[in-house]
Amino acid sequence: MAYRNFINAALAAAVGFAALHRMPFPEANPLLQLVFLHEPYLFHAIKFAYLAMLFTTPCIALSVAGSLAYIFVLRQEKDTGLATLPAYPDPARRASLFLILGEVHHPRRPEPVPSPRWLTIPERGLYTGIIVIGAIGSGKTSGCMVPYAEQILSYQASNKDRRVGGLVLEVKGDFCHKVREILERHGRAEDYIELSLHTRYRYNPLHNDLDAYALAYGIASLLNNLFGRGKEPFWQQAYTNLVKFVILLHKVLYDYVTLFDVYEGAINPAILEQKIKEGERLFSRQELLIGIEDFMAHPELETCPFELDAELGAMKAPWTEELQQILDGQKIVYEIHSDSHNAGAPGDNRAEEKRQQFEAVKRWFYHDWLRIEPRLRTSIVEGISVFLSLFDDNPALKRVFCPPKETYDTVANADGRYGQALPPFSELVERGSVCALNFPVSANPGLAKAIGTLLKQDFQRAVLGRIPKIEREKDRAWREVLFLCDEYHAFATVGESDPSGDEKFFALSRQAKCIPIVATQSISSLRSTLPGESWRTLLQTFRTKIFLALSDDFSAKTASELCGKEEQLKLSYSFSENGQDAGVSVLTGRAAAQRTMISASKSYNVQRDFVFEPKVFAELKNAQAIVLAYDGFNPHPATYCYLKPYFLDPNTSYFEHVAQGAL
Repeated sequence: MAYRNFINAALAAAVGFAALHRMPFPEANPLLQLVFLHEPYLFHAIKFAYLAMLFTTPCIALSVAGSLAYIFVLRQEKDTGLATLPAYPDPARRASLFLILGEVHHPRRPEPVPSPRWLTIPERGLYTGIIVIGAIGSGKTSGCMVPYAEQILSYQASNKDRRVGGLVLEVKGDFCHKVREILERHGRAEDYIELSLHTRYRYNPLHNDLDAYALAYGIASLLNNLFGRGKEPFWQQAYTNLVKFVILLHKVLYDYVTLFDVYEGAINPAILEQKIKEGERLFSRQELLIGIEDFMAHPELETCPFELDAELGAMKAPWTEELQQILDGQKIVYEIHSDSHNAGAPGDNRAEEKRQQFEAVKRWFYHDWLRIEPRLRTSIVEGISVFLSLFDDNPALKRVFCPPKETYDTVANADGRYGQALPPFSELVERGSVCALNFPVSANPGLAKAIGTLLKQDFQRAVLGRIPKIEREKDRAWREVLFLCDEYHAFATVGESDPSGDEKFFALSRQAKCIPIVATQSISSLRSTLPGESWRTLLQTFRTKIFLALSDDFSAKTASELCGKEEQLKLSYSFSENGQDAGVSVLTGRAAAQRTMISASKSYNVQRDFVFEPKVFAELKNAQAIVLAYDGFNPHPATYCYLKPYFLDPNTSYFEHVAQGAL
């Protein structure tokens, strides 16, 4: 049937020659001879018409018969299960890093084609970010997150210098197990590090090389994302200042601080004052002063290092606990004198820096904090205690995220009694470890977001810290880093005018070879989580967008607008009726005519319309997606893409899976 026109022409020619042989033109007919004598041109016209009809008549008849046979007898249905996919490349054996999003058939219609292809994002395009947006049950985790995680984490799995490390965040508590199974399946079980309330790892978000203000600012930004930003900036500035100086005091005294220490110091000024007194003893050189008469009356004191201080008119000696006990035993009146200007050993710049920082804390405490009215001071404290108190009333949380300083001491914690300290992300990233936060949101939604955000910010700082290192060592082969976040709206943060925020990290992470892949339920989820219109700034940092089925009109409309418009031919029909001798019917009272004519017209016009209407996004089936892909050089037009769930054979076509009932 595909060659029926050629066959019809050949058969018509054969029938025509046979008819010409059996029924030649009757030139000897007397009537035709008479026509030939009077009008030879008419005779030749009749002859040529006769000869032509011998061939055209069977051709027309055969064409009609073939068309009827094609329509009613041999009409073929399109085969939906015979499309052959190219072989799916084994992720563990790929020579270069790339990500297969799914299979592509017809780019505009959900129908198979004889030669489908894979939609592939090369390494350069992976660094520009991928966001998966789909409603509940649309297959984000099974069709995108798990297959994508396996493709990236299995790359160079046997090469310890090139295997991919990263951070995994989730809220349901099951995705972490999938990641662990992937790593175990590819011989990377030792690279998996899980942080939860039941593991041996301990993580202190404040134990890093950031200064006190940066840590306090990070906590303030987290509170803004958790509870919203107030219209009055005084409160944020006040509790940021409080947290900064509490952190600074602990870092100066102990070189260590936890969130519980910040909470305890914020709600109890007496503890702060006690620690300040402790700092005065630490940073001040204390001396014992006694009268000259008392020194002369007790010859046994000549062995002690007393010297005459002419300005004070007394004998002085460096304070020691032993000397103080001697004076107490002899009942000699003494005075302890502190000289903070002489604290620290000569040339000890770090000690001098700490002393100056301690003096700053003292000035803030005595000349700022204590001078604030108690009621106002209480209001400032309440602004942060609502969050920091979580690390006091939950012993398990305090044990994991507020570990003692001995946890980081290899000698004091040699037996692991305080748990195992989570290594810095700068170290985890470079050795290819995959850290996963398994903290289900069902336990405490606000707390899960807080911990995940703190962990994410720590990871982001470590990743951005790679940029100058990569620039200095361009010849070194740097491993890729994966940021994988399911239900991203639970962890998304934006800085807006602040220097922090996910939108700023994703804009810079390309240089650090970071591969961000996140999934969220809808654009509306990001819109309701983030302040103002900042969701637009965050969304544009992901160059590759994968839209699964969407269940709200705002997300569907936004997705349709992102896919753009194009010029399309629009078909239109018009019908008209004309009548002659029109009149009004006596029986019906309606207009009627004796002669009427109905005409129909069909026209095409070019219009700019959406490539995919919002309705299309709401009607996508399971494992169907519309993808806006970016390969690192050029953006690709929006196209239908069929995902490959991890529990199905990737070498079998989507339409074949549908025919088998697997989807």
